[in-house]
Amino acid sequence: MSLALHELLLCCRQFDNDKATERKKEVDKFKRLIRTPEAIEQLDRNSESKHPKQLNWDAVFRFLQKYIQKETECLQAANPKVSATTQANRQKKMQEISSIMKYFIRWANKRGPRLKCQDLLNHIMDILQNKFSCAAYGADYNSILLKDVLSVRKYWCEISPKQWSDLTTLYFKMYLNPSGDTNRVLVARIIHTLVRGCCFQTKGLTSKLFAFFAKAMQNARHEQVFAVIEHIMSALNVFLNMCVMNSRIRVCKLGEEVFSTLLCIWTQKRPQDSLKEEIIEFFRLQLRAHHPRGAKTQEKGAFAVDWLKWHNLLYSLYETIVSEVSHIGSRGKYSAGMRHVAVKENLVDLAADICHQLFGQDSIMFVSSVTDIDSPQRTSHQGTPSKRRRVELGWEVVRDGLQKSQNDFDMIPWLQITTVLVAKYPSSVPLYELVPILTILHQILSQQRRGERIPYVLCCLTEIAVCQRLMSALNAAQRLDLQKLWAKIWAITLRSISSQQTEAESFGLLEAILHGNLTVPDKDFWKIFSGSSCKPSSSAAKCLSQALAKCTLPEQMESIAEHYLISTGDRPQILREAIMRWLLAYRPEEDIEENAELPSVVCRDFPNQLVSQILVVLTLKDCRTGMDFFQSPSAESALAGESPAQEYKDDTVFSETEHLFLQTTFDETPNYSSTVVSVREKEPMSSRISVKRVLKEKLEEYLLALVECLHSTVVVPPECQVRCADLITGVLRCYCDVGVTSEDNECTSVLFQKAKSFMLNAGEYISTARNKLNEELKLSSLKTLVTVCTKCLHSHTKHRAKRGSSVLFLQLFPARFMNDLVQVCRQLVTHTGKSHDDCETKGDFQDSFMEPQGHGSKDLFDDDHDKTLEVGDYDNSDSSVGTGKLFIWLDIKHCPTGSQWLSLRLSVAEPYRPRRLQV
Repeated sequence: MSLALHELLLCCRQFDNDKATERKKEVDKFKRLIRTPEAIEQLDRNSESKHPKQLNWDAVFRFLQKYIQKETECLQAANPKVSATTQANRQKKMQEISSIMKYFIRWANKRGPRLKCQDLLNHIMDILQNKFSCAAYGADYNSILLKDVLSVRKYWCEISPKQWSDLTTLYFKMYLNPSGDTNRVLVARIIHTLVRGCCFQTKGLTSKLFAFFAKAMQNARHEQVFAVIEHIMSALNVFLNMCVMNSRIRVCKLGEEVFSTLLCIWTQKRPQDSLKEEIIEFFRLQLRAHHPRGAKTQEKGAFAVDWLKWHNLLYSLYETIVSEVSHIGSRGKYSAGMRHVAVKENLVDLAADICHQLFGQDSIMFVSSVTDIDSPQRTSHQGTPSKRRRVELGWEVVRDGLQKSQNDFDMIPWLQITTVLVAKYPSSVPLYELVPILTILHQILSQQRRGERIPYVLCCLTEIAVCQRLMSALNAAQRLDLQKLWAKIWAITLRSISSQQTEAESFGLLEAILHGNLTVPDKDFWKIFSGSSCKPSSSAAKCLSQALAKCTLPEQMESIAEHYLISTGDRPQILREAIMRWLLAYRPEEDIEENAELPSVVCRDFPNQLVSQILVVLTLKDCRTGMDFFQSPSAESALAGESPAQEYKDDTVFSETEHLFLQTTFDETPNYSSTVVSVREKEPMSSRISVKRVLKEKLEEYLLALVECLHSTVVVPPECQVRCADLITGVLRCYCDVGVTSEDNECTSVLFQKAKSFMLNAGEYISTARNKLNEELKLSSLKTLVTVCTKCLHSHTKHRAKRGSSVLFLQLFPARFMNDLVQVCRQLVTHTGKSHDDCETKGDFQDSFMEPQGHGSKDLFDDDHDKTLEVGDYDNSDSSVGTGKLFIWLDIKHCPTGSQWLSLRLSVAEPYRPRRLQV
C-alpha cells in the first residue's frame, strides 16, 4: 500500500471517534487527501482490479457511511429544546455532513462510475426513508440521486425493477405528502426521471403510475410553482406515450378526469410557455387516443368513457384555443420591434384536430348548452348546468379569422390552422366552402403587402389544391368558379417566384395545381425554366417534373436564346435544350470564366435522381410517357406496401398507435392490389420509349461542359465533385432503364470516365484529410463529403424505381476510397480511446443520455436524439463537429458483379464517458 493510501486509511478509521472535534479534524484531512493525484490513481487501480484486501473507492464509501451514521446518532441524541443560535449551528452542521458525501461521490465518479450502484442506492434509500435523516440531509441526497445516480448510464442500467418500484413509492409519497421544507421542484424533477426509468427499464408498474398521476393532477390546480406542474406534466406525457398502445381505455379515463384541471391552469393562471407546451402535448395525446386519425364516432373507431362529458370538454378546449389565438393577435398589435408572428406547430396541430372534431358539413353556427367547466359553480340537483354560453362553430370562424383583420398577427395563425386542417382532413372540407375560402386567399395573395403572410398563404393554397383534387362531387358551376380563381392565383404565383423568401412555396403551389389539373400552364411558366429569373432548386425540379408528367411540352419558344447569349443560327430555339442548359447552368466554352460560380446542380441536394430523370426525359420523344415511366412505383415497392397515394403522413408519436386502434377495431388492412396491377401494366412501357439522338448528343455536350466548368475552377469542394459524378451516372443509368443502351457500354463512355475521375479526386481528398483530423474545418468537410456519398448511394439503390442493379455508381468507388475511410474511422477510435465494441454499440444510446440540469420535458432517450443519420436525415447547415466526435461505419458487401457495396452512416457523439453498454 502506498503512503498516500495508508494515510487515507488511517484517516478513515478515525471517523468513528467519539470526540466530535477529532472527527471534524479527520474530515477536513479527508477532503485534502481524497484530491491528491497519487491517492486517486491508486484508488482507481484498486477499484478496477477488485482485490478484496486493498483499499478502493467502495471501501472508502463504507467508512464514510459509518461517519454519517455516527454524526446522525449524535444529532438525534442532542437536546431538541435549544436556542435559535444553537439550532442554526446544528442546521449548518447537517449541511456540512451531507455535503461531505456529495463531495466524495463526485470525486470518486469524476472519471467514470467507480462506486457500486447497489451500495449507493441502498445508502440513499436508508437516509431518505428515515424521518430524521431525511429532514436533515434530504436536499443533498435528492441532488445526489438525480445528478450522480440517475444521470449515469451504467447506474441507470444496473437499477433493478424492485429498486425502481421502491424509488417511485418513496418519491410519490414525498410529493403527495410533503413536509414543510421539501424542495418540491427537485422532487418533481426526480419523479420525471423515475417515470422515464420505469417506462424504459421495467414492466408492471402501470397501475401504480396511473394512480399517482390521478392524485397528483387533482392537486395541480392549487400548485403555486409552475416548475412543479411542468415536470409532473412532462412525466405524465412520457408515461402516456409508453402505455397508450396497451392501455387505451385507462389513458382516456385519466384524460377525462384531469382535462378540466389543465384547462383551468391554462386559462386562469397564465402559465409560462414551457408548461403550456406540456399541457398542449397532453391534449394532443388525448385527442389521438379518443379519436385515432380523426375518427368522430364509435362506428369509425372513436372512444370515450363518458361521451357527454368528453364533448363538453372539447367545446371548452375549442373556446380556449380560439381565445389563445386572439390573444396572440392582440399582443402583436402593441409589441415594439420584431416579433415572431407564427404560432407554434403543436398548438396549430391541436387547433386543427379540435376544429375537425367540432366542425361538420351541416353544423350549426352557434351551439348552446355548453357547461362552464372552469367555473367553481356546481350543477344543480336537477342536473342542469348552472352556467351556459354560446360557442361559435363552423367554417365561418375560419373565414372570419382570415379576413377580419389585415394584421399579420391576426391572420397568420388562422392561415396556419387552415393549412393543417385541410392537409390532415381534406375530406372534412365542405364542397360549398371551397369557393369562399379560395376567394379570400386569392384576395390576400393579390394584395402583395409587405409582411410574413405570403409564404403562409401559398402553403394554404397548396393544401387547398390537393384537397380539391380529391373531390369528385363538384358541380359544373363550382368547377367553373374554381377554375377562374386558380387561373388568377397561377398568374400571381408566377410573379412571386422571383422572391427568394417565397420561391420554394411558390413552386410547391404550382406543383400542386399541375398535379390536380386545375389550370393549364402558359408560356410564362415554361420561361421560368429557360431563363435567369431563378436558379435550379429542389422545389423547382419537383415542379418541373410534375409539369413534364402532366402537360405537353412546347417544342419551340421565342425569346429564350438571348438568356444564354448563344447563337442558334437559322434553327428554331428548342425549349428542351433551354431547360437542359438552365438545369446545368450551361455556358459556351468561350464564355467560361475562371473561378466562376459553381452551378447549383452540384452545390445543392436534389431529390433522388430527379434531375437526371428530367434531363433524360427531355431527350425522349414523349416526355409524359418517359416521366410516367420513371415516377411509377416498382413492383417491389408496391408489394412491400408503400402506397404512393398517401398524401399526408402523420409523423406524431401516435401515428402507429392510431393505425393500430383502427386495425384492431375494424380489421382494417391497406389494399394495394390496384397499385400492383398498374405496375404490371406499366412494365412493358420501356419498349414504347424512344430517344431523340440529336437531343441526347446535346445533353452529353452540356454534361461535358459542366465537367469542364468544374475543372476550370481552382477550388472545387469534394462533395460537389461527388454530386457531379452522381448526376452523370444517374443520366447514364436512366438511359439503361429505358433500354437505349446497356450498362457495359456506358462503363466505357467518356462521361463515365469523367465521373470516375471526380471520385478519384474525392478519394485523394480523404487521403489528405485523414492526416489532419485535428482541424475542425477538415473534419467538418469530411462529414459533409461522407453524407453526400451516403445520399447518392441511397438514391441509386433504395429509391430507384426500376429493376436494374446499381453497379454504375458503385463502380466509381476505387478500393482506396473505402480503405481510407476505414483508416479514418480507426484513427478516430484511437483518438477518443473507444474500443471497437463501444463503437458498434453507439446506436443504442447516446453517451450523455440525460442532462440533470436540462429541461424536464426533454426526451433524451428518444431514438431521434441519438440518431444514425440516414439519407434525408442530415442537415448540411449543422457543421459543428468537434475533433474526435465523428464516427463512420462502413458495411462492405460484395455485389454479384464483383463491385463493392458501400453503405455509410454518420453519427455525432459526445466526448467519451465510461458507461455500461448492455441495456
